[in-house]
Amino acid sequence: MNEQEAQVTRFEGTVAVWFSAHFQATRRDWNLIEEFKGPYHPLLGYYKSDDPAVLRQQLRWMRRAGIDAIVYDCYGFAEWNLTDMKHDRALALLAEELAHQEDESRKLKLIIWLEKYVANPTLEQYRYALDYVRRSLAEKDFYFRYAGRPLVLTYYGGQNDDIDEIEWENDYFTLRRIKPYYSDLWSYVQHYPQRLNREWMVASPGFDPYLENAYLAKYYRKEPNPDFDKIRQDCRKWAADREEGEFFKKQLLRVRYGNPAIVFLSGWNDWQYALQIEPAVEYGFQYVDMAARLLGREAETVPYRDQ
Repeated sequence: MNEQEAQVTRFEGTVAVWFSAHFQATRRDWNLIEEFKGPYHPLLGYYKSDDPAVLRQQLRWMRRAGIDAIVYDCYGFAEWNLTDMKHDRALALLAEELAHQEDESRKLKLIIWLEKYVANPTLEQYRYALDYVRRSLAEKDFYFRYAGRPLVLTYYGGQNDDIDEIEWENDYFTLRRIKPYYSDLWSYVQHYPQRLNREWMVASPGFDPYLENAYLAKYYRKEPNPDFDKIRQDCRKWAADREEGEFFKKQLLRVRYGNPAIVFLSGWNDWQYALQIEPAVEYGFQYVDMAARLLGREAETVPYRDQ
């Protein structure tokens, strides 16, 4: 499908976007941008995710992008684990907003993603989280259902006997394992050309792991590694440059050709890996509006085009 065809034919699958709210608990991403001179800076400034005004603005911009579902990351940071879901103010605010969309022409859905930064959750943590989602979220009208059941995604970080046990126990959720790059599992980021898949595909604006690797080199090695230029060169071997927006365009058109049931835009605000499409000082609404246009949803998102 070419660009002109994509603009005039609507993508009828589900458009989901990865969303992180760890900014309520840690300033790590913002610190990385400042210390290691990240290339992009959020239009909203260095915000906190549990600020209601910030969240409402982000939801408006997601609707502007033609997004249908939000994949909420629980938890991609070290300070909390899955048993802290009851303390997650950003998740509570998001659920409250999604429960009151009567006046919105675009109704957003919620998908929960369970993970633990640089580790796997324990069996008890998985059980707690799934019970919490079932009791608090899964039966709400705004929760996304796939294959007839509420969808929960779990991060696959290598051998994980606990998630095997959870999947064996489960008779309520649709559970899908997910990891980055090429795999037999679902994915949330891939190089171009992405694998064609009728069930799911991904579209990212480009990705750069430099900030994270520089951070780990400085803070997690026994001896600080000052050779950040070398680290960046190594990371660039597999990072994808944004190509002034052309990389995202190629990925979206590849998705339109594959026509999957779900497309994952990765991600809304993953500033740490420069995966974000959230509006930035440097590129404005380029990726938000490109998504709506190439998914054939530009006309229906007009009400959200004022900032």
